[in-house]
Amino acid sequence: MKRQIIDAHSHIGRTMTNGVAQNVETWLAAMDKAGIEQAIISVAAGGLQAEGLADTRRANDVIAKAVKDHPDRFPIGLGSIEVRHGEAGLAEVRRVMGEAGLSGLVFHATFEGFSVDSPVFHDILKALGHGPALVLMHSTPDARANPKAIAAVAERFPQIEFLLGHPVFTDDQRTQCVAAVQANANIHLDLAYQAEPGIAEFFVREVGAERVLYGSDAPYFEPSQVIASIEAANITEAQREQIFSANAKRLIAAVS
Repeated sequence: MKRQIIDAHSHIGRTMTNGVAQNVETWLAAMDKAGIEQAIISVAAGGLQAEGLADTRRANDVIAKAVKDHPDRFPIGLGSIEVRHGEAGLAEVRRVMGEAGLSGLVFHATFEGFSVDSPVFHDILKALGHGPALVLMHSTPDARANPKAIAAVAERFPQIEFLLGHPVFTDDQRTQCVAAVQANANIHLDLAYQAEPGIAEFFVREVGAERVLYGSDAPYFEPSQVIASIEAANITEAQREQIFSANAKRLIAAVS
């Protein structure tokens, strides 16, 4: 039987710091090659900002169009807003959640130059509204956006579902992630940007498979390598099914 795979962490666009990029068509082709049925897509952080909010709006519109044109492949999408835009960006947050029909936002504190304790960042989260929303936070080892710092934000905004992107790089980061997930029902984690079976084993053992999602961080990491690491992990088939699709389905339903 073919396994259903939903990628909870993938990007459309170009990051200017390293030039890595993909568009909708190349991602669809890569999904087909890797056996990925659906993906949550989001703006690639650190994109061109020569025209400020106009560039942000264009990137968000690409995601919105992809979700509209391919609802069977992209059930939800996440927009972006630069914290450095300040209050001027709040109207775009509301447009993303309204007219554009997206389900939340994506942030990369390192690429975007902010810390999650920033008052402007909190104002952006407030602008998401009181209804359900998904925020993909690229988790880093440093205090700008490590799991401990993100957990403090998640506690303040319980109506938002937070997905910790690749909290896997150091022992301290992984330990912080376990504490953050255990303390906050609205925090989930993905296994992106790594290929070690032991990472999936660690998080399943420490927080349970129901809080762990498959994600790749494509185009920055090869999706099939993460898939292979989960397949090789010493976990049950039922736990694999949760990680590959069931948890993502539940999260998508919660914010749709």
